[in-house]
Amino acid sequence: MMGRAGKPGLAALSLAIAFALAPRDGGAQDGMLRAPIADQEIAPFRLTGLEGYLQMRYLADETTFPQRTAGMGLRSRQSNLVEEVFILSHSYIYHPRLLSLDVGGGPVFDRSRHEVDGVGRQRNSPQYNLTARAIVLRDKPYTGELFYDRRNQTQSLGPALELTTRNTRYGTSLSLRDPVTPVPMTLELTSSDNDGRDATQVINDRTRQARFTTSANLGKLGSSMFQYLGSRQDSASGSVGRPIQTSRFDTTTALLETRLKLGPADRYDLSNRVAFNTSRYRVTEGLPSRLRNLSFALDLRDRHSDALQTYEHYDFNSSRQGDQAATVHAASAGLSYAFGTGLSGALAGRGESYRGSHLGYSLWALDASMQYQKALPLGQATLSYNASYSRRDQLATAQGSRLLGEHVTLAGTSPVTLGKPQVLLGSVIVSNLSRTQTFLEDRDYVLTRIGLGVRIQRLIGGNIVDGQEVLIDYDFDVGGTYALSQFDNSVALTWAYDFLSLSARRSETTPRLDSGSPTTPLNPSRTTVYRIGADFPLSLLWQRVLLGGSAERENRRDRILPYRRGNHEVYAQLELPLVQAGNIRIGSRRLEVDYDSRLAQGVRLRGQDLRLWLRLVNGVELSADATHERDTGTPALRERSLRSLKAQWRVRKLLWTLDVTRTHDLQGPAETTRIFGQMMLRRDF
Repeated sequence: MMGRAGKPGLAALSLAIAFALAPRDGGAQDGMLRAPIADQEIAPFRLTGLEGYLQMRYLADETTFPQRTAGMGLRSRQSNLVEEVFILSHSYIYHPRLLSLDVGGGPVFDRSRHEVDGVGRQRNSPQYNLTARAIVLRDKPYTGELFYDRRNQTQSLGPALELTTRNTRYGTSLSLRDPVTPVPMTLELTSSDNDGRDATQVINDRTRQARFTTSANLGKLGSSMFQYLGSRQDSASGSVGRPIQTSRFDTTTALLETRLKLGPADRYDLSNRVAFNTSRYRVTEGLPSRLRNLSFALDLRDRHSDALQTYEHYDFNSSRQGDQAATVHAASAGLSYAFGTGLSGALAGRGESYRGSHLGYSLWALDASMQYQKALPLGQATLSYNASYSRRDQLATAQGSRLLGEHVTLAGTSPVTLGKPQVLLGSVIVSNLSRTQTFLEDRDYVLTRIGLGVRIQRLIGGNIVDGQEVLIDYDFDVGGTYALSQFDNSVALTWAYDFLSLSARRSETTPRLDSGSPTTPLNPSRTTVYRIGADFPLSLLWQRVLLGGSAERENRRDRILPYRRGNHEVYAQLELPLVQAGNIRIGSRRLEVDYDSRLAQGVRLRGQDLRLWLRLVNGVELSADATHERDTGTPALRERSLRSLKAQWRVRKLLWTLDVTRTHDLQGPAETTRIFGQMMLRRDF
């Protein structure tokens, strides 16, 4: 495809020979499977079965950066050819219930080439796979296990990016069961290492873990489970475009979970969960950070009858991280009732008390809802109404607080809004999950304020991989000291008939300041949403065609950031003839968001989608996808396209797969194109 990784070696030749000599009926192969344990005889050593595979995998990708992207190479190419031979043996010593063994392995020939702007380097790296597992006293009330596993695998880092890694995992486990102990117990000790590197990413993780699990079967009442987990992870992973530090995470978790069924006919469902967690991480040349968290949850569900159900729920959470501490008590109770004439309703109450280092508040609320369904001569209509009244009393001893470690996934160039309002932009720190790297604003990501919220957006050509999950730390305004009451209500009407549906919804939020001076402005709002959707199945001669689409309009009038939104989508799906199974689907979508404020960036997104799927009579499966979207509503034009082709062919124990993906991203003056391809041929025996 792109670049050369060398000629196929021993594995490719062996693959061809094995396929040519393999029996066609598979009977001889199946006869080598392990026999049932009860049929095994006593022997000093006995081989009970062999299995394995021959595999060849070719991977290539090419990334192009135009010259206008400053500081980037014009073109980066990488290719990788991996050939594997793997044989796994099953055996036992004396008897399978005494000591059973699974041992296997084989060579791995790894050839790779990496080239940047015509300057390349080549690497030949012979490796090996090895696995060994020993089970002592299988099916006894006391059993143990030792295992070691080393594999060379590919790890997906994005829609068109994969990385070959070497994974090593080893450990032991010990299990005790009745009659040795009244409750089953299992202790597992494991260690794993994950290493890999390519032109853009480095993976270097080591994890040590101890897990203890015990459970009790309480008969008809239910069950209870306790688990203790301790782990340590040392990481030096990250992007090669940024300095990589070393981090260490130590985590301890204790969990007790109980589920019970009580009362006549198991009328009550009672569940309880208690968890205690401590974590500590340290980054090179940085101060350690420690988090402690204790949580308790109790939930009771009561089925009084088919018409009446009630619930009660209580949560407690106490946490401390650095100089910040918080304690939360939350409780709720409610009921739902079906009147039997299409009318149903629900009533609930909830309360919450929060006490933190810089903030404290109490909240209580009453919620009510009603729903009425009516069958009409044409279709069915549903009318629903929801109302909520709440009061919040808040006391702030500082203007702001800091949030540590908000998880955000940055896919493509789509913006993601941070969880807290009124974020202080200069306080934002974005890092990878292992905190070995800190990304740079306006180089790896960009921040924009919209109303009270702040959005983060990945920049193409930066060091954040498409689809990467990041951690975000930031300061935010807690809102001041005040007492606020608020009334929310909404009414919705829906009509559905066969392939057509119509709906309308009107909602209002009315906050009222009772006392104090909040630093966050009150935001009364009125929102109206209209929607129409349809799915028309048609028959044209011998063809089945499905036509559909939807249109939705939203008008939100509030004090801070009013907007109008329109979302439209149409599609057509056609069942394909002359194949065992298959269809083609074509779709178009449009999203427009207009804010009244000229400072807020709107959305003018147009998208087209095409998907083809085929299953042929000779066992071949094919799928092709094409997606393109273009957003002209922002000052920096955003455009993204993806093309992919996947194929799979399985004949008995031979498997061939192909995956080719091309992505193109445009974001203002920055542009990148990535082509990724992988082919794999595998023969099991």
